[in-house]
Amino acid sequence: MRKILGGISGAVATVGIFSVFTKILSFVFKIYLSRTLGAEAIGQYQIATSVFFLFASLSSSGLPLVLSRKISEDYALKKNKSYSLFTTAFIIGLTISLFTIFFLWIFHKRLNFLFSDPLAYPLFLIMMPALLSTFIYSIIRGYLWGKKEFTTISITETIEEVLRIVFSVAFIGGAIGAISGAYAIAIAFAISDGIIGIILVVIFFAKGGKIDKPSKFKDILIPSIPVTSMRIFASLIGTLIAIILPIRLLTAGMSTSEATATYGRITGMANPFLLAPNAIISSLAIVLIPEMSASGAKKAYSQLNKQLNSGINFSLLVSGLFMIPFIALGKEMTTLLFNDRISGQYLEYAAFMMLPMCINQLTQSALNATGKEYKAFINYIIGNLLMIAGIYFLPKYLGIYSVCVATMLCLLVNSSLNVIVLKKYTGFSYDFAKYLLKVLLFVLLGAFFTESINRLLYHKLGIFANILSGLFGIAMYIGLAFATRLVDVKGFLKLKRA
Repeated sequence: MRKILGGISGAVATVGIFSVFTKILSFVFKIYLSRTLGAEAIGQYQIATSVFFLFASLSSSGLPLVLSRKISEDYALKKNKSYSLFTTAFIIGLTISLFTIFFLWIFHKRLNFLFSDPLAYPLFLIMMPALLSTFIYSIIRGYLWGKKEFTTISITETIEEVLRIVFSVAFIGGAIGAISGAYAIAIAFAISDGIIGIILVVIFFAKGGKIDKPSKFKDILIPSIPVTSMRIFASLIGTLIAIILPIRLLTAGMSTSEATATYGRITGMANPFLLAPNAIISSLAIVLIPEMSASGAKKAYSQLNKQLNSGINFSLLVSGLFMIPFIALGKEMTTLLFNDRISGQYLEYAAFMMLPMCINQLTQSALNATGKEYKAFINYIIGNLLMIAGIYFLPKYLGIYSVCVATMLCLLVNSSLNVIVLKKYTGFSYDFAKYLLKVLLFVLLGAFFTESINRLLYHKLGIFANILSGLFGIAMYIGLAFATRLVDVKGFLKLKRA
């Protein structure tokens, strides 16, 4: 048992360290891009990538996940069919990818409606060949994940980010004179994607991998359909937002340039801040999901509820730590890092949706762990349809802030529905509600004092006032958490088994 737990902890630590490092690289890169190219170019690139990942999800979502599960089962049962399973998944994915590229190549001129900014369309055409390499490395990563080659996967993900940064900086810096702006990022995306695909092919064969006689196609294809459908829906939502938001901002009085820049500010500048705690929370989810699965299988719902409440509480605590500087110093942070104040104004309001985001993420994981995937999917659809409706109707009244209001509505409805379903099937208690109120109170107090101190000292200390006031707010939050025993280290770190 200790050996198993040690293996889990080691894997989580490996994935977590590389994940944090890769996210830091990505964040610093976004700072460079926003200051070098501006919000409009970032918006064009984000629109192009949203369409790219919509089509990539056809062959690069469900198949790798199912392949990893099948290989794990094969490894446990010692059937020695892993190469056969890999070959099957590879053939299916390759067929889908080639058909998708062929379809796009023939009909791409009729897909202009997917791009709210016409300048994003040629960027997508540049990135389109990467659909093949994306499929290749996704399948190989699925194979490696099934073999528990966590270090290899994490290292290649970091290498991919490094390659993208290096090529982008080189192209933007004039390595090839004819390339500039968002075109440089798109070309760098395609090249780095292709190189990492080649690297993973080499790794696959170097580790003894081979192409074998395929197994039954239905064993891989049928289980992958629900997962792929979920990923396609998620990608479609992202694409719809990329289409609808700029169009609705145009009807609200913005120019095409302003609408695209607004989208870039949200997706390329504010969202990286909002998603920062996920590097920590995701590591917790990796540990909790198998624990909740075990409890659910044994019908030990009391134990499952304790695990879930503990996980939500920890996530809320971590998110609160980030929220204080976001709420109090959002404009100062984005002005310093991105040379853009508007994205910081959005960040100050959007920071509040980080709390329901935690609840939604972990309750959805709990539903999946207890065999209620269908319920989780239905709740996900309901919440996201409400978000799309909000993004369609609210820009006329709220402008850029319509996105955070619509997203907040989605998360509140989604997480509430998840909690209701868990209450029905597992007797889930709302113990985290009191914790949520305390965290929110401490966040508001910390943000208020942070902003007050910053105003008092800024004319004397300048940027150092931002740093000092931010540290004071965080210290105050941590102090209140310990003083009220909000921090339960043993409860968060101890893995309880039924």
